[in-house]
Amino acid sequence: MPLIDKKYLEQLRSAGLHVSHPIPAFCNGVWVCKPTATPGHNMPGFEGGYITLIGQGPGCPDIDAPMLAFFFHHDKWIVSGQDCAGGMGPADFVDEWESPEEAVKDILDFYFGDPSRMQKKVAEHEKIEARFREHVESTNGASNAQPD
Repeated sequence: MPLIDKKYLEQLRSAGLHVSHPIPAFCNGVWVCKPTATPGHNMPGFEGGYITLIGQGPGCPDIDAPMLAFFFHHDKWIVSGQDCAGGMGPADFVDEWESPEEAVKDILDFYFGDPSRMQKKVAEHEKIEARFREHVESTNGASNAQPD
């Protein structure tokens, strides 16, 4: 699989985005992240990142938005914003492009352009957090119940 040409990675870095080292697990693609210090769309309270092994480049900075995978596979340039485990969630996306220029434009749009894309991710994240809080509260309430 070809590595992504450095000029496209530099376009992302010039916009203030962090680009990981090439990752063999997804066709020598990269993670693209928006550091908290970079203005743009974000997800309040977001925590995330990736792990870097010693000697593979700088680690992931503090980020305030979901990461995107950027790679070339089956003659298409892929931008993947999949956050849900076990399949695609309602706000997840996998965009396929004919050129790396189109893929870079898609990435820049996600972080700095059309806000509805990030808003959809924020809304889904809030739904999941609400379900989790509800579950914790119901579990704690059941365990704290006093016998009559």
